Amino acid sequence: MSKATNPPSQRLAVESSGFILPLVLCLLAGLFLLPGLVHAEQDSPEVSQLKQDAQNAFLKGDYAASAAVDLKIAQKYPESNARHYAVQMLGTIYEDHIVDLKKAIKWDQEFLNKYAVARQVPFYKDKIASLDKLLKQEQAFKTYQSILFANKGDEVMVQRFEALLKEHPDFLLKDKVESELGYAYARMDERKKSALAFGAIAEEGEKKLSATEKSAFDDASRYWRMESTWAWAAWAVIGILWAFVLWMRPWKQLTWPSVRRFLLWPALWLLVTAAGMPFFFSMETTGYPIQIPLTTVLTAIGLNLIVLFWLLLLIKGRAWQGRPWMRRCVSPLLAIAMTAGVFYLFVVYYPNGPYIVDQCRVKYEYWGQELGEWRLEHQTHGESASHEGKGAPVLPVSDVKAKEGR
Repeated sequence: MSKATNPPSQRLAVESSGFILPLVLCLLAGLFLLPGLVHAEQDSPEVSQLKQDAQNAFLKGDYAASAAVDLKIAQKYPESNARHYAVQMLGTIYEDHIVDLKKAIKWDQEFLNKYAVARQVPFYKDKIASLDKLLKQEQAFKTYQSILFANKGDEVMVQRFEALLKEHPDFLLKDKVESELGYAYARMDERKKSALAFGAIAEEGEKKLSATEKSAFDDASRYWRMESTWAWAAWAVIGILWAFVLWMRPWKQLTWPSVRRFLLWPALWLLVTAAGMPFFFSMETTGYPIQIPLTTVLTAIGLNLIVLFWLLLLIKGRAWQGRPWMRRCVSPLLAIAMTAGVFYLFVVYYPNGPYIVDQCRVKYEYWGQELGEWRLEHQTHGESASHEGKGAPVLPVSDVKAKEGR
């Protein structure tokens, strides 16, 4: 009787089943052993405590103690995970705080060779090359870092940075110093000096300015023009208008009854202002970027009174005698010009005044957009109402916008 043979597919299934059981056993063993392997890769309690001590010392500003602990980890525990952190922090401490460029280069090179991942390699290569160039200017670099991390305020910082550039005009990090000066002067509301600092970088090429620096440079230049060119234009308008009024010799036309009638307008203005003061004090301004103190409000009230006095002199000028129609046509335009000039100078000379003007422009643009949407919505409702009874579909506002955009 011949021996029965299995088909090839059945033999393959039987042979494969012999590998399944060992494979499952290996996977189960791996799952049980995995926690032990992970635990084996963790640092000992002693190393973990040293790492924590180094971090605490760094946060307290005791950089020498932090570097000493990190050095101990790097030398005594070469196979620990904490050494990765220690080597990286040694490079940072010796570059930014203790400022020993040879040691900073040594530990940065150590990190690059042993621990840097692919995305960190270009950064550390550039960093090491830059530090190598600064070896000849290590003292200037030490001064630069001490100023940068001193946290003594903008006024002290700009004084020390200006002295640094005066002492080391060929400093390799001159662009960074100028950038720090530009931002510091902007925070101090010194727009001209801020623009000049960023401009010194731009003189060597616009590409040397980062996107953030370019934006800050544009803002500083614009604010400088607002405080100089446009402010002088406003002063010129105000001066011409006062000269024009005095040239008309209005005091010759003034009488006590006319002055008494006109004084009603300043009195009414003061009453309206006094009635609005409770609302001003009740406003919640916490967190707002623009804070308006009471002295500013009182200054604005006083300036309005001056404008009202000028208006009294204007309408009593001799140029209007026998020409009432000219007074009705011209005096409102002159009053608008005077008010605009005074208001512009009041805002632009206020601390961070140009920034406030920018915020007003943004607010007006927002209101313009809101008004445009309101008009579009009413136009859509009007069109839908005109098509009622004709079976025309009513389009939503979003569809109308999309249609107009196409």
